[in-house]
Amino acid sequence: MSEEKCYHCSDDIIGKPIVFDTHEFCCNGCKSVYQLLRDNNLGNFYQIEKNAGVKPSESNLHKYAFLDVEAIRAKTIEFEDESTVRVNLYLPAIHCSSCIYLLENSPKIEPAIQSCQLNFAKREASIQFDPTKISLSGLALFLDKIGYAPNFGNRVQNEKSIDKQYLYKLGVAGFAFGSIMLWSFPEYLGVENDNPEFRNFTAYLSLAVSIPVLIYSAREYFVSAYKALKFKSLNLDVPITIGIIALYVQSAYSILAGEGPGYMDSFAGFIFFLLIGKWFQNKTYKMLSFERDYTSYFPLAITRLTNNEEEIVEIEALKVDDLILLRNEEVLPSDSILVSEEAKIDYSFVTGESVPVLKRKGEFIYAGGKLLGQRITLKVQHESNRSHLTRLWNEIKSEKETTSGFIYQNQLSYYFLIAIFLIALGASIGWFFIDPTQITRIVVAILIVACPCALALSAPFTFGNIMRLLGRRGLYLKNTNVIERMNSITDIVFDKTGTLTSGSTDKVELIGDELQFEEKNALYALCNSSTHPLSRGIVNYLRSQGVASKDEIENFQESQGKGISGSINGLDVNLGSPSYCNIVNKDSTETASYFTVGNKKGRFVFSSELRIGIPELMNRLSNYKLHVLSGDKDKDLTLLKSIFPHESVILFEQSPADKLNYITNLSLEGKKVLMVGDGLNDAGALGKADVGIAVSEDVFRFTPSSDAIIEASKLSILDQLLSISNYSKTVLLVCLIFSLTYNIIGLSFAISGNLSPLVAAILMPISSITVVILSTFLIQGKK
Repeated sequence: MSEEKCYHCSDDIIGKPIVFDTHEFCCNGCKSVYQLLRDNNLGNFYQIEKNAGVKPSESNLHKYAFLDVEAIRAKTIEFEDESTVRVNLYLPAIHCSSCIYLLENSPKIEPAIQSCQLNFAKREASIQFDPTKISLSGLALFLDKIGYAPNFGNRVQNEKSIDKQYLYKLGVAGFAFGSIMLWSFPEYLGVENDNPEFRNFTAYLSLAVSIPVLIYSAREYFVSAYKALKFKSLNLDVPITIGIIALYVQSAYSILAGEGPGYMDSFAGFIFFLLIGKWFQNKTYKMLSFERDYTSYFPLAITRLTNNEEEIVEIEALKVDDLILLRNEEVLPSDSILVSEEAKIDYSFVTGESVPVLKRKGEFIYAGGKLLGQRITLKVQHESNRSHLTRLWNEIKSEKETTSGFIYQNQLSYYFLIAIFLIALGASIGWFFIDPTQITRIVVAILIVACPCALALSAPFTFGNIMRLLGRRGLYLKNTNVIERMNSITDIVFDKTGTLTSGSTDKVELIGDELQFEEKNALYALCNSSTHPLSRGIVNYLRSQGVASKDEIENFQESQGKGISGSINGLDVNLGSPSYCNIVNKDSTETASYFTVGNKKGRFVFSSELRIGIPELMNRLSNYKLHVLSGDKDKDLTLLKSIFPHESVILFEQSPADKLNYITNLSLEGKKVLMVGDGLNDAGALGKADVGIAVSEDVFRFTPSSDAIIEASKLSILDQLLSISNYSKTVLLVCLIFSLTYNIIGLSFAISGNLSPLVAAILMPISSITVVILSTFLIQGKK
């Protein structure tokens, strides 16, 4: 028998090893994976984490053949076109940083894989691949071959199995703790010397039951600390592991030397309460669920057609065979069949490729596709998956994404740990001259009571609560990184139309040639395919006059910042700027949408009406430099100057490109910019700003370039929302002060010898629970 370990999976090699490239492997499968990695220049896999591989199963070519059955395949994939298929697979074998490295570099091994993004916490991989080069079953077989077999079974049952393992560890530690406490009861009463034989017997019993606690219940702490030290870093498990080892070795020595049970009761209790604390922490993170779906958080809605009437409903209300209406630039929330004659779909939200795909009547369209062109009608095939859309939103890469706050806190924890080690060293030196027998007990108590677990928990829990509070107030954030960026904002840039002003139908006036009913119908049909605030205003205006056309549009086109055009029932219709409609503009100051219908022309004139509370809002935003960028004429310059501070910048006739350049220049000046505008027409500027907030009037839709979406009626309390975000810094500071106070008091008791390791182990989860309660109380009490 060989006692060597396999170079890939670290299993014991039984019998003669398989030698390849100077390394020894337990089987041909591990050797093949190693050769595959080496040949594709991925040898760093083993440098990141030695023996990090997973042994591949002895799979055969037909193991995943069931995935080629069309009905099963259709349920598995999230998106498919001629050159791309997207799936989200559960890979239970993901367990370390090397797994991330290998899987995210899998396109280098298998060229048919276009991309692979991991959610480590959920052990999920979002994979895009070319179906002309590899089938879904072939992809599953490839993943199996490199040691990450997909699980297509009951995910809930598998997760319950993992939870049971944790409960088993907790049960073993709890049983040992209770038993050792019972056997040590005579010693607590001071009668241990009356029967030394019994004392030694119970001490050896304590040693016996402590072994499973050390090997099984505490195993993950040893593994975590070993990995951290191997990379010359520190994590929270390092001092805990040192405390475990010191306490156990000292207690085992006392028992074997016949000196009594030592601190074996403290050791078992330490592990037991550690696991309770970790269980609480895991439950807390699951409750926060940052890789969340927005089922109870984000009110995404869609236009449903019921008896030919349009109604706005949340996507959870959609049922199979419901008819829905989609307008230009809107994102489809559920897999559907196209009812209209044809549509151009942009799947860049799903695949990253922005080449439009032409779909015809009866064809299947996947959720996440964005409509380019006239409005269309679709029939729902699968009920909407809100978590799928929000995962796509969060997977969009952005140069402004950052985790600086968490990085700062991790650095603080790192230096905190170094300080604790120095304090423990100083205490051990001091107690060497006072009572050397107390050194182990005191050092362990110091390492336990000063563990910064509460500090590590405070930031994610605080940001999670802030996100929920903002959501209840009408501001829906993409992720917690947005909070950190919001807290550093110096400048706020507003769009005017549809942002500062509302789309009120009472302030729309039709001027020009007299229109017949069919000509109004044509205008209605064209405008109803657009999501621009002025188009929506025209639709509401015409609808108030009894116009409600459902006519199809031919050759629909929308030129961003200029206008829209199309042909309805033989009438050529153009709507937008004067130049777009080839009309001479006689009034250069009014805000208007010009149109031509056949040989008739005119304009819809909009009298700007500020949203309720906007003037008061500008007074309350005095701490920020304010800017207004409008694509309209400067008719409202006097109005805006009257409500904005004197030093504000107000610019008109700004195209989408002008807005993008303006934001870029502010960033180059070192400004931290918050942009508030229309999520579709201001997409470029929203994406460039440090924080982009899209204003939604009545339909909540995903805007990939934005970081947040705000209800239009809540824009007037933007200052309060920013204040809530900034309040997170205060909460974190309070949690930090509490953690430091707890550690200072605990350390003073531990260093003086008045704190046992067992009491320290009890205090550690209590401190974490206190931080959670403190954070929740402070945030829930925020008005």
